[in-house]
Amino acid sequence: MRSKDQGKQLPVTSLDFSSFTTTWEKNSSYQLTFTAYDDGGLAFNLLLIENSLIWDGQEYIIKQATDSYSSGVHSVQVTATHVYYQLNNRRQYDVNKGDVSFALESALSFLFAPISEYHYVLHGDFGSSQTLTDFGNCSITDGISTLSSPFGVYAVVPDNYTVHLYSKANWVKDTNKAYYYRHDTSEVSLQYDSTVIVNRIRVVSTNEVQQFDPFYVTDDDSIKQWGIHDGERVENDKDNNTSANVATANRMMVPQPSIALTVSTLAEDIEKGELWTLVIPENGIQTKVQVVSITDTPFLPNTKQVSLNNTRQNFLDTFNARSQELTNIKNKVASGYRQPNMWVIGKVDEK
Repeated sequence: MRSKDQGKQLPVTSLDFSSFTTTWEKNSSYQLTFTAYDDGGLAFNLLLIENSLIWDGQEYIIKQATDSYSSGVHSVQVTATHVYYQLNNRRQYDVNKGDVSFALESALSFLFAPISEYHYVLHGDFGSSQTLTDFGNCSITDGISTLSSPFGVYAVVPDNYTVHLYSKANWVKDTNKAYYYRHDTSEVSLQYDSTVIVNRIRVVSTNEVQQFDPFYVTDDDSIKQWGIHDGERVENDKDNNTSANVATANRMMVPQPSIALTVSTLAEDIEKGELWTLVIPENGIQTKVQVVSITDTPFLPNTKQVSLNNTRQNFLDTFNARSQELTNIKNKVASGYRQPNMWVIGKVDEK
């Protein structure tokens, strides 16, 4: 660890190794947590908020430290976030008034202008210039978030004080490998969620003199399957370009439920952004998945948990497998088959 004044680095010798956990989640979190016990040493007494920790070549800043006293034992529970998140508290106060056209490079150059210790590197093709309205007067991290959608920034990956921004093509790495349930992973969780569905959006003009009649943009296939799920309306008081309004509404669509996939794995060589194939032979599920979150307790064996992306294709792959399984059960029921001691909970539609 290292004190805020950047003094000498000291090893934390009183660490409870079983409690040491690292967490990375794409574009969301990058932190470590642990408990240490008071051994009277200098390192323990430097476990204070805003001091630095170095792990695996990366710097983390202690943001939470809880002193606990129990049965004569003094310990501290620490949560430290990657130094990148210090940019939550650094701002670009200037504003580009009105609608201004930016390339991603020029927008980032403006955003990072007030700070000298952080740098950015672009990886990939981020398309043409985009129009940004009143861009500025924001934290650096909020500014990066604002730029991500219009320019197609897929992954923001910090390496100490360098911020790497990747296009999807430059971030996703297909390993041509597979997770097989019961072989590479002992536990798989698939959590379905329909609350995210958006398949109808109203486009309105908020000008005193309407520029166009309000209308709906819909995903008819989604509505047919899941019913109507309205999203936030698109408001436009300047532009009556119907195609632009439709494009905005379509970007807000979420036509299928989401599926969150998590596996506990024995594999130790998993890297951020890798693309694997998840196979659950019992259910016929096979789908391409990307590593988007890794939680690890590195000093304990076989404790790594990996979360996988939830794309529309992931949902369709698993849903279709479940539908086929249901069809097989219906066929068995229609042919007079009954499992031993099977409870009949509802009528099966045999049509």
